[in-house]
Amino acid sequence: MAEPVRKQKKKTVRRRRPGLLSIVAVLAMFVCLGLFVLALVQIDLLPSHILLTGAVILAVSLLIYVILWFKFARKTAARLICWLVAMALACGFFVGADYLKKTDEVFDNVTNLTDRIANTVSLVSLKKDNIDNVSDLNGKIVGTVPQADPEGIAKGLQELQSKASVSVQDYPDVISCVQALYDGEVQAVLIPDNTRQIIHETEGFFEFQTDSNVLQQTVWYTDRTKTAANDPDSVADITRDPFTVLISGNDSYGSLNENSRSDVNMLLTIDPRTQVVLITSIPRDSYLTMSCKKDETACSSVDDKLTHTGLYGVGTTESTIEDYLGIEINYTVRVNFSSLVNLVDAMGGIDVEIPEGLEVDTFYANGTEGVKAGWNHLEGERALAFARERHAYQDGDNQRIRNQQQVMRALIDKIISPELLFRYPALMDAVSVAFETNMPADQIKSFLRYELLRRPNWQIISYAIAGDPDTQLSGTIGSYVAVTVPREEMTEAARTLILMTENGDSADEVRSYAEAHSVDAAGSLSVDQQRAERAAGMGEVYVPEDQQEDAGYAPVYDDSHSSTTETETQSYDDPALSSGNGEDNSSIGNDFSDPEDDAGTFEYTYE
Repeated sequence: MAEPVRKQKKKTVRRRRPGLLSIVAVLAMFVCLGLFVLALVQIDLLPSHILLTGAVILAVSLLIYVILWFKFARKTAARLICWLVAMALACGFFVGADYLKKTDEVFDNVTNLTDRIANTVSLVSLKKDNIDNVSDLNGKIVGTVPQADPEGIAKGLQELQSKASVSVQDYPDVISCVQALYDGEVQAVLIPDNTRQIIHETEGFFEFQTDSNVLQQTVWYTDRTKTAANDPDSVADITRDPFTVLISGNDSYGSLNENSRSDVNMLLTIDPRTQVVLITSIPRDSYLTMSCKKDETACSSVDDKLTHTGLYGVGTTESTIEDYLGIEINYTVRVNFSSLVNLVDAMGGIDVEIPEGLEVDTFYANGTEGVKAGWNHLEGERALAFARERHAYQDGDNQRIRNQQQVMRALIDKIISPELLFRYPALMDAVSVAFETNMPADQIKSFLRYELLRRPNWQIISYAIAGDPDTQLSGTIGSYVAVTVPREEMTEAARTLILMTENGDSADEVRSYAEAHSVDAAGSLSVDQQRAERAAGMGEVYVPEDQQEDAGYAPVYDDSHSSTTETETQSYDDPALSSGNGEDNSSIGNDFSDPEDDAGTFEYTYE
């Protein structure tokens, strides 16, 4: 007889309630999401509808994730994985919010430098002493120079003493303070950054930059005088209209609160419509007529090296180049030696490729190790030396310009690489005091918004004006100096390339013209032939000046800016030559001496 079938008891599965750690992870995830969205709103880089849509999608997705986690994750391993994912998302949102906050602060700092000056004091040690962090200074002596910058030194000491217990030794001047560092009397020095150039040019301290480490930088801001302001010639829509930016690189270390010679003069002409970026480089020693129409600081319209225009402010450099090329420059960016060193170091160095025959054993610029054929990894000081070097090359200043363009390309490659994510905070810290610009914050953000949403495929084209060496009278110094006389046919080609880019010519057309009129090909066409070629491309006819009274094809090529005037015979002891208001040079606070202006000789070269 069959046994009766026993009823099987239905197992009841008890759903475990979320634990405290799970609830904390969920709350952290949503709080960090809120911080991330808030940071996006504050930085104002995304259109409102995209930002709102993205925030809603993220919030709903996370809510669904949490529901699925609490309902179906029953095993310990599954719950642990869900918890780890939630914490990873919380950390990601928090780091993203912090990155966005740093970026917004950089926008404020950089664009506010139109009205303010960034001042910096640095805490510096010698590399040989193996002091790498502020905490390593506990119980040690720090040298200062209070009278060099009372406010800055006080702020720097306050920040230092909050991190380490140190003794302070005051010195009467910066040189004696740095000498004490080399002699071992102190283990670090706190000095204003604008004294670095004085140290660098003092006998015995030529390699101070490469010998030292910066342990701490303290930055504060002061108001810029109205005469030092340089208003932009803004375009209506920076995401649609072509525009030109002057990058002026001053030949000084430290803060950007003083005018100095313009060692790098590079124009970036950008057309968002065709996604073309034209880089035009002009030799620093180009012999041009100085123009002061855009800067109220005192100067006079004399013939001089382009580099000397920087002594009167970036506005003078800008207007001089405008008159020289017959173009309009919309914005300026001003950097110096410290800017490049800090940016390159923040990015972990850059990589440059050196062709056979262009090897350098030691750079004259600062005594650092040179470069070999093939790929070279350069840290900040070597990158600076590479960008400044000219004496090691047969082609001199022309090769220096090529090196500067290669450094810029290498920096761009670093910035758009995935490595940026890991170095972003350091990069933002470096950028915040690395340069000053007169481009308004809203236009910078508009352009970045365009970059994020459109993801343009930029075509970068380089062109460098070459010149011939000569010796001419410097209106600033009042003596004969070594100069470069730009080749007229290359000046015309540079003007044409800028006009082509602004007029919307394609990248292939611009690149083809640049290659056809490069330093190797220049001279195959005369200036009149170049103008006729350009006119034909625009459906016009160019008539040389010597053939017709109404020559040319204005307004495309209005050569009134390049008319040659005889140099007036006058005494260069006249202070009016260095001051448009008849004031003495000392009122500007610049040292007009140029160690490179002694034509044909050099001992220490500070280019």
